[in-house]
Amino acid sequence: MTPWSWFRGLDRGYRAAVAAGLALIVVGATVLGLVLGGGGSSGSSKGSDGAGPVAVTPEAPTPAAPAPAGPNPLTGEADPAGKLLAVKIDNVGSTVQKAQAGLNSADIVYAIQVEGGLSRLMAVYDSNHVPASVGPVRSARQTDLPILAAYGKVDFAYSGAIGGLKPELAAANIFNVTPFTYKGFSHGGTDPTFINPADVFAKFPDADVAKDIGLRFAADVPPGGTPADSVTVRMPSSSFGFAWNGSEYLVSTDGHAAVTDGGQRDTTTNVIVQHVAVVPGKFTDFNAGHPDNEVFSVTTGSGTVDIYRNGQVYHGTWSKPTDTSPTTYSVDGAPFNLQPGRTWIVLSR
Repeated sequence: MTPWSWFRGLDRGYRAAVAAGLALIVVGATVLGLVLGGGGSSGSSKGSDGAGPVAVTPEAPTPAAPAPAGPNPLTGEADPAGKLLAVKIDNVGSTVQKAQAGLNSADIVYAIQVEGGLSRLMAVYDSNHVPASVGPVRSARQTDLPILAAYGKVDFAYSGAIGGLKPELAAANIFNVTPFTYKGFSHGGTDPTFINPADVFAKFPDADVAKDIGLRFAADVPPGGTPADSVTVRMPSSSFGFAWNGSEYLVSTDGHAAVTDGGQRDTTTNVIVQHVAVVPGKFTDFNAGHPDNEVFSVTTGSGTVDIYRNGQVYHGTWSKPTDTSPTTYSVDGAPFNLQPGRTWIVLSR
C-alpha cells in the first residue's frame, strides 16, 4: 500500500475536504515561518550573522530642489543680493572726489545735503558684489538712520559722529562699524580712511540680506516720458550732474566729471531726484569754535519726484509712511519701473 492509498480510497467529497484542510495547514506554516524569521512587513530582518533582528531604515525621500534665488531687490538684476553694508563717503572738494573708491560697485548711492549746503554720499553694497575698497569714509548724520531703517539691520560704516547723535546710532537697528568697533579702517581711521567691504562682512556677518525697499524694475521703457539727456541737481553749495550717453548716465559733481577707483567715470543706470524738506537738524557741531548747524532731509512722508531712465524723465510722487516702510515711487498713480541696474537717489528740495 502506498502512503496515499487511504486518500484515494475516500469518496470524492471527503477527498475535497481533506485537500482543503491540508492547503490551509501549508499556508499557515508558511506565514508562521515568515513572522518568526523576520520577513514580511515587520520592518526588521536577521543580521548577516543571524544574531538577531536588525532595523530596516526606510529610504529617505529625495529632498526638493531649493527655489531659485530671486533677482537683486536693489538693482533688479538677475544675480541675487547678499547681506548689506552702507558706507558714508566724503564728497567735499575736488581732491577728495578724485580719491573716491568703490562707487561703481554700489547697488544704490544716496546724495545727501549736509551743513553749509555741501554734500555727502551714502553707498549701499551687498556682500555678493563688493569692490576691494570704499571711501574716503566720513561721519554719520541724522538723515542716515530713517533711510537705513527700511533696509533692516545692516552694517553701517562711518568714521565718527557728533556727540548728540551717538546715542541714537547706538540704539538704532544697525551694526555700527567705526574705528572703535572695527580695526580695518586704513590710517587707523584718520582721514582719509578706507575700508575693505569683504573684510567688514567677515567681521560683522549678521547683517540682514537685501530685501524689498520699494524699488520696481523692468527692462521695457515705460510710456509717458519726456526726452531729457541731462539734468543738474543743485544744493546750496554743491551740485550733481547726470548725462545720458545712450546706455547709462555719466555722473558729474560740482561741475566736473566724478570719478572712482583712480579715474573710472562714475555711472548710474537710473537717477531719482527725490524732493524732500531739508530742515534744521537736532544737533549742532562746532568746528574751530564756530557752530555748524546740521541739517536733516525728511525722507519719511511723501512728496514729488523726478525719475530719469533711458534718456527720459518722468514726474511723479514718492511715499514712505514710516521709517521702516519701503519707499514707493509712482507715476500717474502706478508704481514706476526703473531699468535694472544701479540707482543714484539725490535728496533735494
